[in-house]
Amino acid sequence: MSRFKLAIDIGGTFVDLVVYDQKRKSLSHFKVPTTPMDPAQAVLNGVDSIQVPLSEIGDFMHGTTLGLNAILERKGANVGIITNKGFEDIFLIGRGSLNFVDMYRFDFEQLPSLVRRRNIRGVNGRINFLGQEIHPLDEKEVLDAAHELINNAGCEAIALNFLHSYANTRHEETAVNLLKENYPGLAISAGGLLANEYREYERTSTTVLDSYIKPVLKNYLQHLKSGMQEKGFDGKYYVMNSAGGALTFEMAAAKPISTIFSGPAGGVSGALELSKIMNKKNLLSIDVGGTSLDANLILDFEPVDVFEASVDHFPILQPIFDLRTLGAGGGSIAKIDNKLLTVGPESAGAEPGPACYGRGGTEATLTDAALHLGYITASNFMGGKMEVADTLAKQAIDKNIAIPLQIDTAEASISIIKVLISKTASAIKEMMLERGLDPRDFTLLAFGGCGPLIGPMLFDELEMSELVVPPLPSVFSALGMMTSDLSFTQSISVLKKIDSQNFQEIKLKAKELELHSTKELLEKTKEISQPLSSITARVRFIGQEHTLSVPFKSNDTSSSLFTRFTELHQDRFGHSFSLEAEVVSLIIKLTLEKEKPDLSQSFKSFDELTSVERHRMFDDKNSVFVETKKIPVHHLEKDKNYVGPCLIYDEGSSMPLIKGQTLSIDERSIITLRRSEVKNGKD
Repeated sequence: MSRFKLAIDIGGTFVDLVVYDQKRKSLSHFKVPTTPMDPAQAVLNGVDSIQVPLSEIGDFMHGTTLGLNAILERKGANVGIITNKGFEDIFLIGRGSLNFVDMYRFDFEQLPSLVRRRNIRGVNGRINFLGQEIHPLDEKEVLDAAHELINNAGCEAIALNFLHSYANTRHEETAVNLLKENYPGLAISAGGLLANEYREYERTSTTVLDSYIKPVLKNYLQHLKSGMQEKGFDGKYYVMNSAGGALTFEMAAAKPISTIFSGPAGGVSGALELSKIMNKKNLLSIDVGGTSLDANLILDFEPVDVFEASVDHFPILQPIFDLRTLGAGGGSIAKIDNKLLTVGPESAGAEPGPACYGRGGTEATLTDAALHLGYITASNFMGGKMEVADTLAKQAIDKNIAIPLQIDTAEASISIIKVLISKTASAIKEMMLERGLDPRDFTLLAFGGCGPLIGPMLFDELEMSELVVPPLPSVFSALGMMTSDLSFTQSISVLKKIDSQNFQEIKLKAKELELHSTKELLEKTKEISQPLSSITARVRFIGQEHTLSVPFKSNDTSSSLFTRFTELHQDRFGHSFSLEAEVVSLIIKLTLEKEKPDLSQSFKSFDELTSVERHRMFDDKNSVFVETKKIPVHHLEKDKNYVGPCLIYDEGSSMPLIKGQTLSIDERSIITLRRSEVKNGKD
């Protein structure tokens, strides 16, 4: 067995690398800047810094938001759609409704479609909702449509989606085989084979998004794999999926839509593992990097996930963690807009980065403000590998914020942070209140390079019970990837009422789904052990539009499943109905367990020579700079309280402990921060 495991998370500003020594049960970690023009190059640069022979690494786990960014930045493939004649406009029409936040905006403009109308073709052939063929598929029309789209319109990918393919995928399978035979290497996505669920628009949208990013992700993974092989890596390649599991590179390239939130999912996996270790059943996790903040809720030791989500207003039918992404990171740019201070969502990113990086950035950012206030340390930024300059930060803050508002640099800096904290807190409250949840009942878990930076202030603003910072917070998403197992998810439409007459058929569909999915997983992964399986039923009262996800057990009866659904409905919405219910679809998750690091142990990877130093830091309570201490994490003692103001830091992050807050650390190197008016604590 190989000695090491490697996990790499690529973000908008930095690439995080974690190496796990399975023999010594120890971790080492590294950071390198992202290269936006060539993301794979940053990963390969990081691999050069890990100081471990690649020949001794068995598993490489990777998290990336490349597909998501391609959609948001409109940098995907030129896509053509082939569908049933007469239904060419399904994707363009959509649902004809607006999101709540846009409903009353008079200046709302629909975002450009990912597919031009002239790149959509309809062909003859029809299957009904029972899966019966009404008209055979016209194969010649399929090939003619493909010829026009590929040779004349220059389409690089084809999205196939036929009516009622959830009930019978035969027409789509035929079309896929025709295209593969005549256009080898073409990126092809098929709705029923990708998301075997009803709802034509949502399935079409999922298919289009998959095909839109398929060439992008395929080229990236191929480039990365060849680069790793040239450096001597001969192990297994995995990509995080959006629901916290791992896929092989081949599985990810075949179904890239499943990796859409690959990067942030690693952090949620780590947060879930930590919630069990700390025995804290309700957590709000925030992963704050240089570009964005990703928030997720853990309820009763389970992450909140969804099977219907949207990306840039396009719906997708894939299981993903219910992540809320906000434009609030270390690179968030502060500007004056009509005499009002705004922060984000625009970010300075990795290039040019915040002004203090000295790479040509001139805008004032959150990082610049924090540096000037002493909320991050300049002497050990990235463990001393990167120099930052307060003079450059001050120039940017003065020019862009302080002088226009006629305030001093410190007031401008703390205002930048307060605006970002207020905006972030409002978004999180909205996310929680729409579920009937109170932030004060939750523990805040903050990680990412800027999670510890804003965590103490956000925790205060939300009036939460406590703040927890995990070990190695700046690379915690990469560490979380190592806590993930190999997983595979498939779904099947059912659309059957829950009663004794239909229930045997529902159970038969569940068994068929399990057998088929298990066979497919083992074939794709070449694994020999049998996976663990869990099945979820998406259930609704008849007449409802949306569903609830309910565990489906092998010994279930129609009565037990219905009771579980109504109890969940009562718990989630505060009421239930005396109506009949139906199973809309079944989703299976198969898991092959992998060896992983134990987050319950302490991980240290810091220069032990670093000592406690005097430090100048802004005290917001009194609006003055004060002389305090700058304490490395490894100097924190167990069973000892530390009272703010002071600065706690490691080589990847800094945490300003503000006045009125008390910090402690346990034997697992997990930091806990609480509000306290007690002034006699030790420091």
